[in-house]
Amino acid sequence: MNRYALVTGSADRIGKGIALELASQGYNLLLHYNSSQQKADSVKELVDAFGVRSKLLQIDFMADNDFDSIFKSLKEEGINVEVLVNCASDFRPSGFDDVGSDLYRKEMKINFENIYLLTKAFARMYDRGVIINFIDTKVEKNYSKHLDYLLSKKLLKEFTKLSAVHLAPNFRVNAIAPGLILPPKDKDENYLLDLAKDIPLKTIGGMDEILKAFRFLMDSYFVTGQVLYIDGGDHLV
Repeated sequence: MNRYALVTGSADRIGKGIALELASQGYNLLLHYNSSQQKADSVKELVDAFGVRSKLLQIDFMADNDFDSIFKSLKEEGINVEVLVNCASDFRPSGFDDVGSDLYRKEMKINFENIYLLTKAFARMYDRGVIINFIDTKVEKNYSKHLDYLLSKKLLKEFTKLSAVHLAPNFRVNAIAPGLILPPKDKDENYLLDLAKDIPLKTIGGMDEILKAFRFLMDSYFVTGQVLYIDGGDHLV
């Protein structure tokens, strides 16, 4: 079968899990990464073990990218992209005391602008498809130690809804908002368990919960413009 899925940020964490899930469903994979080539190579090996085809795509989201040309080149190779999953993200602390706008530009570029451009190029170059964006449960909150990151994710939430309306009926666009699923790279599970004391279900989730939500959005032909909060109720408080 010649159906492909493009997963951004597929070298690690949630992006890796989503890539492997799609491979298990029989999709061929376009595995995007920026600088983590060794990790991307490892993911490719795992994907290929499912008996599907895969191709690595190195794209720097801080550069000015021509996604129309990228999709055009893929189509010339006979690659039909049916699914776009936007997992690539940058998560940095910032606040109102920070001087300048360098981090704002970086967070917007990586977390929103490239998804905006990818989505539009995908819809122009292909007839139909499924788009799933990864945002953050924090989009429902208005206090954050990650101001620029949060702004970019709030914008992505609204763009998900706009895209769902404008690209229908040929494209379905939804989002998943993880909560306490994976700890930051410099923390462990105990860090998440401590935070979980303040959310309704008072526990943490795992990748299995993310994948359940992902499978639901992939399978549900009558669902679009939705945000699934996989967060133990965190967005409610």
